[in-house]
Amino acid sequence: MASYSGSISSYRNSYKHNLCLDMLQDGYHKSFSELFALIQQQEEERLRQGPESLMWTQKMLKDRHQELDMLKFHLTKAEEALRKDDYSEVYHNRYELARYFQSTGDKWLSDHFFNTCLQTTDLVTGDEGKLRAQGHDNVGSALEENGDYIAAAEHYEAYYKLAVDHKEWIQADGLTYHTEACINLSRIYTVIADKIVEEEAEKSLEYLKDAHRYANESGDRTLEGKTAYKLGQAYDKSGDGETALQYLKAYLDICNASKDSDGIGKACDAIAKAYARQGKLESSIDYLKKFVEVSESGGEEKGLSRACHNLGNIYNSLGKYEEATEYFSKAYNIARSMGDMESISTNRVQYGIAMAHRMMTGFGEHVVLGNRPSLERLIQWKDDRTDEFKKPFPEPKVEEPKPPSPVPAQTQEENPVPSNNNADEEEKPSSQQREATVEETETYESTSLAES
Repeated sequence: MASYSGSISSYRNSYKHNLCLDMLQDGYHKSFSELFALIQQQEEERLRQGPESLMWTQKMLKDRHQELDMLKFHLTKAEEALRKDDYSEVYHNRYELARYFQSTGDKWLSDHFFNTCLQTTDLVTGDEGKLRAQGHDNVGSALEENGDYIAAAEHYEAYYKLAVDHKEWIQADGLTYHTEACINLSRIYTVIADKIVEEEAEKSLEYLKDAHRYANESGDRTLEGKTAYKLGQAYDKSGDGETALQYLKAYLDICNASKDSDGIGKACDAIAKAYARQGKLESSIDYLKKFVEVSESGGEEKGLSRACHNLGNIYNSLGKYEEATEYFSKAYNIARSMGDMESISTNRVQYGIAMAHRMMTGFGEHVVLGNRPSLERLIQWKDDRTDEFKKPFPEPKVEEPKPPSPVPAQTQEENPVPSNNNADEEEKPSSQQREATVEETETYESTSLAES
């Protein structure tokens, strides 16, 4: 009768209740206590977050039968191992639970078991710290996913310190613990640097230095190149152009070695900007032209548009307006083909500015000339806005001289021609004029004698 009533109660109670009773009856008190505490913590967290939270709509652990069975199996196995002081087995059972809940997307439970794995490693002996290294790695990854980057970095540092002296430790994927620790530290320090760059630029630069150092130590050339690129940009922003170029050119070398066309373009673009900030515009132009070549050969339209835009800016600043309009036009047309509205607007405005600069010289020369052809051309420009200021002026029309009108013939009587005799008479004084002159002379002389 008692067994019959027990069978009825098993159907009357919840699945969770019966599972906990089984664990207690089998003597797994620690397993029961942990499971019961997890269920309670989850309920409290759900209430704390409230009805508007995502957790409020999720199915709770107490109602998820498959997860409860998994917890019962591994927790009881871990408790058995604990009784035998087999702490490695305890670790592995808790690790299996962490990975299982990680695969189901239950981060709260997976984080819990990764933390208990790390706690268990304090009791593990004889493996030179290998399980402890794994524990720090797993907890660091969990914290990184939660956005707690500083705490994650601390665990990755602990992982590195254990792995650096045991480069023979190898992961299942063939990667050594040491290499993975370096990769993790390089990644986390890069993330931290990006987070604080606006508020603490100097500290951000220090984090990027650490990231680059660990990338070099990892032996991963791709990661080394990426951190060199980030570090070079940071130095350039801080005003240390020479150091920036050192790291950016190292990134370019790595990209050239791996034939990474996208990376080559990024490196050339960054190097060109660094040279431009130093006032070395010719060097900047050389690297931007390389950027154009690489983007064209790789069919990378976005990079090509950016390279042409930057070249247009530099040529415009140098007063080389023909080249500026050429590259701005290319950038504008590429942006149109991509449908990039922001780039279309930017390049259209820059193209208009370069065109205006190009016409300014010719416009000013025509204003200074001030003659009729130049003024006519200025008026025409106001109508159609086309640049024709470099065209030569048309040759002025030369009017042919009119033939002289015929002079009418004149008769001898109307215009008598004077004879030579008359001309002689006009030239020679008459006898009467000579006599008057003699008389005047004699009178003058007599008057002068009388006065004396």
